[in-house]
Amino acid sequence: MVFLAKLGIGVLSTAMVGVAALSSEGFIHVKVHETRPDGTNLTLLVPAVLAPIGLSFVPRQQLAQASADLRPYMPAIDAAIPALEDIPDSVLVEVTDPGEHVTIRKSGGSLVVDVKDQEDVVHVSVPLRAARSAMREIAIANGPL
Repeated sequence: MVFLAKLGIGVLSTAMVGVAALSSEGFIHVKVHETRPDGTNLTLLVPAVLAPIGLSFVPRQQLAQASADLRPYMPAIDAAIPALEDIPDSVLVEVTDPGEHVTIRKSGGSLVVDVKDQEDVVHVSVPLRAARSAMREIAIANGPL
């Protein structure tokens, strides 16, 4: 009986450490709502640590063009993301047109994009550290920086 209790504690502890590791960088949250009657409603909540890990499984030739396009901007990205982490939560960009509203803001450690138009409502939240890790993974697809 004591052995089963110890085994249960071990399994539970391992599961808790796994959950803590998966949620350590936060979550990528994507929500799409099409307002038409037969529209799609989609909500994804993915541990952000999985984004760069998932990119490591993409064949390098599939990332070659994205890598070439992204490489020149990596120094700016490497400077901008820590600067964004240091600023207080605020709206960075807001665009309002007739029938359309777009907001890009920093909230906590995440970059949040909200788009609302006559047909769709889209919300995307990405932790800054995960975005930087994913962009770095794409940039090194053609070799080290």
